[in-house]
Amino acid sequence: MIAIITAFVFAVSGFGDFRARAENAWPEPAGITQNKWQGSSLVSYQRLRFRRGMWSAVFLTEKDQGEQWADLVTAGVGYSSPQLLTAVAGWLQVQFAHGLLLSHPGPWSGVDPLELSKTPAWRLRLQPAESPGASDARPLTGVAAQYCFSGITLSGVAGVSRTDPGASGLHRTVSEAENEGIVDQKLAAARVGWGSVGISFAFVRQSGGSTADTCSRAAADFLLETRNTSFTGEVAADFDSTLNFVVSAGRLQSGIRHALTVSRSTGRWARSAGEFGTSHLIGAGYGLKWHVAQGVTLDAGALVLDKQEEDTFKAGFQFTERIQSRTSLSQRLKLTTTEQENTIRAQVTASWSPYADLTLSFKVPAAFYRSKSNPDENGAGVEVRLKHSPVPCLEVTVSAAAGSTDGWNSRVYAYSLSFPGEFGSKALYNSSVLLQTQVSAHISNAATLRVKAGWFNMQGADLIGSGSSETQGSSRTTAGLQLDWEF
Repeated sequence: MIAIITAFVFAVSGFGDFRARAENAWPEPAGITQNKWQGSSLVSYQRLRFRRGMWSAVFLTEKDQGEQWADLVTAGVGYSSPQLLTAVAGWLQVQFAHGLLLSHPGPWSGVDPLELSKTPAWRLRLQPAESPGASDARPLTGVAAQYCFSGITLSGVAGVSRTDPGASGLHRTVSEAENEGIVDQKLAAARVGWGSVGISFAFVRQSGGSTADTCSRAAADFLLETRNTSFTGEVAADFDSTLNFVVSAGRLQSGIRHALTVSRSTGRWARSAGEFGTSHLIGAGYGLKWHVAQGVTLDAGALVLDKQEEDTFKAGFQFTERIQSRTSLSQRLKLTTTEQENTIRAQVTASWSPYADLTLSFKVPAAFYRSKSNPDENGAGVEVRLKHSPVPCLEVTVSAAAGSTDGWNSRVYAYSLSFPGEFGSKALYNSSVLLQTQVSAHISNAATLRVKAGWFNMQGADLIGSGSSETQGSSRTTAGLQLDWEF
């Protein structure tokens, strides 16, 4: 299949890009050594995107640790005539308004209180899925189209998808492979909008395994914006009287950007997403970003979530100062509290760039954990990172981080050297050290090759990790490479 698509790309004139990534870790995890997993520990990912005129195509393959080669294979095509017609088919990535009625994929994690100064994103998105996260466990396969005329927008999605009963998307063991795609899901959704105000409907039915559910729902959404203000929201309800909503107002005035967001998300609807990344009966968040003076910025935010199990409060504060033009200093403080436990995380970061091709960064994180049922824990760490470009076509980054904590609950986080398209963060706990290096070589104006390696050590540990991902010994080594090529 890859050969066919590659031949097609070279046979026509157009534009596209290709990304290939491979990573591995040593020693091998228990899933490999104990023959629990069917595949190797190698992680691989390939993405081919192609565009010619108004047409586009995306092809993805991915293999997670322990899976067989090319466990995930997806493809999608699209046609887009700006302000007139958009049509896509295959593996889809979609969103109506704030996603309360329809969103794929949904949010990944809880919200950062320092991001609450922006109103939640409102968008009409219909496109081929361009990342494994939009496809792995719960792919949305089907067709979608959007047509605009005289200020009116008509959008529709129809899909028949084979999904997993769980959300991990991993197919390492025999049982995980047997459960792949056993849930049959049918979806139909439509939206009619005038400008940025609209109403939408969705019907989802899924069956297979232990899952059997049918849900019909309707929603109304709006987005009102001026140069300095924004007022947006969406209200969605199903025919069982379950109500979800999000309403947010933001304003920029006198160098201060701030927003207030109120939300409810039950987390029960398939193919929908809620604000704040977790199910809650009611949630309220306020944040601000204040440019105090030239080169001086204050970020702050607070979030309250009323959950059925327990309430959660999050707050954050960050003060950033750019000293002269090549030095910056940042102090951050975050608090997360529930009825059972409290965690405070603090961090001081400094960055110095004496030359355009040289940057030295320094970070000191700390964590303080208190619980009604667990022992108190404290933790701290230090990290130094150097980035240098000795010649225009080469960039070298080296990083060293260490952490000393009383346990996992007081863990601190170090920056993980990551490739474009990856999320880079590494937890340090107990007495641990992380050494990393990455080299980026710009082979040409169209191609870049990146190579990275890392070594993690936990003093006195016999094992690292848990379950099937557990490795023997006190250290773990990782290495990977990624090629990005535009044609």
